[in-house]
Amino acid sequence: MGSRCVKFGVIALILTGHWKFNMAPHGKELSEDLKKRIVALHKDGLGYKKIAKTLKLSCSTVAKTIQRFNWTGSTQNRPRHGRPKKLSARAQRHIQRLSLGNRRMSAASIAAEVEGVGGQPVSAQTIRRTLHQIGLHGCRPRRKPLLKMMHKKACKQFAEDKQTKDMDYWNHVLWSDETKINLFGSDGVKRVWRQPGEEYKDKCVLPTVKHGGGSVMVWGCMSAAGTGELQFIEGTMNANMYCDILKQSMIPSLRRLGRRAVFQHDNDPKHTSKTTTALLKKLRVKVMDWPSMSPDLNPIEHLWGILKRKLEECKVSNIHQLRDVVMEEWKRTPVATCEALVNSMPKRVKAVLENDGGHTKY
Repeated sequence: MGSRCVKFGVIALILTGHWKFNMAPHGKELSEDLKKRIVALHKDGLGYKKIAKTLKLSCSTVAKTIQRFNWTGSTQNRPRHGRPKKLSARAQRHIQRLSLGNRRMSAASIAAEVEGVGGQPVSAQTIRRTLHQIGLHGCRPRRKPLLKMMHKKACKQFAEDKQTKDMDYWNHVLWSDETKINLFGSDGVKRVWRQPGEEYKDKCVLPTVKHGGGSVMVWGCMSAAGTGELQFIEGTMNANMYCDILKQSMIPSLRRLGRRAVFQHDNDPKHTSKTTTALLKKLRVKVMDWPSMSPDLNPIEHLWGILKRKLEECKVSNIHQLRDVVMEEWKRTPVATCEALVNSMPKRVKAVLENDGGHTKY
């Protein structure tokens, strides 16, 4: 009766958390060379204590190593048998087919599907672990424009026409585009490195404002020779405003590239309007035929990204300061940066061909 009460008391202490086990920590496994040295010293007649002192190990480690050698005749560990896999090879193939068939299918949905087919309950964590073993990991999808078949065909045709062009041709192209630059924050997802309890530190939060924020729209151009003109856009840009930008900012930048210069802009309705087309024809500007929905091919897109990352390091509090900093950083852009971006054009064209007109890493 007394022993039974003691057992119940011990169980109660364990369940309530008042009983703590002092588990010995697991040390690192000894290397094969070290195990062989222990056995060799023991064969030479040294005792456990002397071996432990010589190799700076504990006596228990030395004793276990020698005892294992005496039992098995080897210093290598015996094969270890872990817990058997819960999922069969057939179930794993089914999981792989489901995940590859629908890349946006969650682990919980796959688990429910597997359980519905085989009747075996499976957790979402088991699904994730299985997918990790075959090289599939949950990642944030890249943001890319929606490409229809007509867009892919146009991009592929452009790449086929330009794949024989050398760097002398690309060096005479004036690339242009518009972009929005925010005063606070950004349109993308930001991440920070932080430790537990640092959620509200100044360095770990993304500041927002209720009033006084805003953004600026800019038009810019670049070539292998460096950045061209940059102009701020007031209000909503229409074809007439775009024509003014072309006359005031594009033409001076284009003339610096000489007679062989080619002007590039996308197929925005303002760029392809009758007013804009007539102006470019009057000014005798060679315009590159550009496929729709193809930002991967335009190196100025990467220049905007470089500019915005630089602006994140600058502390500005209003639109006027933002304009000054944008213009200053734009003019400060090294020529080598623009040259490197333009030098990537043959690789961009090749990537489009390899992906049959689809998305590329650019």
